[in-house]
Amino acid sequence: MTSPLLRALSVLALGGVLLSTALTGCAMPAESSSAPESTDEPIASDGSSGAPQAAWLDATAFVLKTEGDACAPHIGDFIAGEQSLEIVLVEGDDEMCATVRTPQGTYVALPAAFDSSRQVELTVTEAGREKTELTLPGLADGEVIPADRMAEQTPAVARIDDHEIAVLTSGSSTCPPGSGTLTALSETEGSVRLHSHTDTICTRDLVPQITFVAARDIAADAVLTLEGHVDADGAPIVLTFVR
Repeated sequence: MTSPLLRALSVLALGGVLLSTALTGCAMPAESSSAPESTDEPIASDGSSGAPQAAWLDATAFVLKTEGDACAPHIGDFIAGEQSLEIVLVEGDDEMCATVRTPQGTYVALPAAFDSSRQVELTVTEAGREKTELTLPGLADGEVIPADRMAEQTPAVARIDDHEIAVLTSGSSTCPPGSGTLTALSETEGSVRLHSHTDTICTRDLVPQITFVAARDIAADAVLTLEGHVDADGAPIVLTFVR
């Protein structure tokens, strides 16, 4: 029996690129036997033509990838059912945005009572586009989200496909990282450096930021050092893929 619907707000961030459905921790397209007869029917994402895609960052949150103009989308509606989420993305009001197609990343924290050890069904509606259905597989190290805990938003990494990762950090909403590079030391070890492409004055707020980084020949159990970032004790931040 479906639980009562909950409504919540989530946070936005920046990023983008393709998603493989064959990798643990990545969203798999929902099954679809035929094309929808109307635009009101959800379509299954196959990772092509800039369709929305998603991957786990940790056991409490995931990254949602879309493509649009140079302005990041906003979550206009966020509806939670029983292990299902409906996310409606909207364009910002009065924003002047370059029309070039740009990959975007949105940080999404799971609502209370969701169980990340079980699969999560997503329905994503982009501004001016059709609904898309995605399925996030359950995690071996998943957990039930307690009602009294906020998402930590600590640095994390999601494996998008064999050629790309998504890195979660936090920083000014006006100065997001523009790109990143991965230096592979071996199949199971590497370092990630993020680059800022802005010369604007940065506000002092802190928001989640998603940077998508090309990553070839990196194993699912790889350990990555995030250059230029340290934890509260001053130690280098080490990222691993959630499974």
